[in-house]
Amino acid sequence: MLSVERLRQVRHYDPETGVFMRKGRVCACIQNTYFRMMVDGQQYPNHHLAWLWVHGELPKGQLDHINGDRLDNRIANLREASQTENMGNCIKHRDNKSGYKGVFPLRGKRWQAQVCRNGVKHHLGTFETPEEAHAAYCDAASKVFGEFARTG
Repeated sequence: MLSVERLRQVRHYDPETGVFMRKGRVCACIQNTYFRMMVDGQQYPNHHLAWLWVHGELPKGQLDHINGDRLDNRIANLREASQTENMGNCIKHRDNKSGYKGVFPLRGKRWQAQVCRNGVKHHLGTFETPEEAHAAYCDAASKVFGEFARTG
């Protein structure tokens, strides 16, 4: 298990920029849309190491990037989160057809809104316009995810 003492011996972290350095060079490679790096032969996500650097321990669960940018590892952009909270803050899918998170087209030119919690999809209704469906999603997301709700 990596300790904060060992991490500080081999790397330097700047909490203002979120960047790790080693011998004057940035330490990171991108894998699965996250920065990662090797320490003592073990690969770690940089955001977990940032948490260790500042808080003295690795996160107990997941970490959420508050602004949705997985490459922004400033400590001010990181918070511990449950799986549900983390999913509430995710961005809309690339293949989204409506332009709105939580809104999907149906046959007959109607739009469906749904919110997913703990892997279960909750149908919020069907609507005439994607804007109406999105309003329903935003209302439900704020109740389900609270401060973690991302509606864009």
